Amino acid sequence: MAHRGILRTATAVLALALPTALAAPAAAASADPPPQETAAAPADHGASDVHVVPGSYSVRHYYSTWREARTYRQRDTGHPTGTVLPAGRHYFFCQTEGQPHSDGDGRYSTWWVLTDDSANRDVFVSATALRLAEPWKPVAGLPGC
Repeated sequence: MAHRGILRTATAVLALALPTALAAPAAAASADPPPQETAAAPADHGASDVHVVPGSYSVRHYYSTWREARTYRQRDTGHPTGTVLPAGRHYFFCQTEGQPHSDGDGRYSTWWVLTDDSANRDVFVSATALRLAEPWKPVAGLPGC
């Protein structure tokens, strides 16, 4: 008789513990953040350590440029591509700080945005070309590179 009591108690304990034990792995899996749509980009710790992997950015953020803007291979004006981004609506992937730049019309910024132009992938444009960019501030809504 004592054996049946122990068996009933063990069965009752298992009946209560089993659903919780089976649900724990699912709960742990759902606690992880959802996968990102974009490839991970290296952290930006200074003007010289951003490494852009061509084609590594896939999410496009659309902004308008108020003027034609030269494109550059790096976040400074020392490496022009020889191509321009015409005024109008374009997509940009991300932004990062770099060398200060002036557009010649009194707008200044240290922020550079990554895009593609008509001939080159993954090139930088000074944020001074964007219609809504504020001097010396990052572009609102555009993620960092």
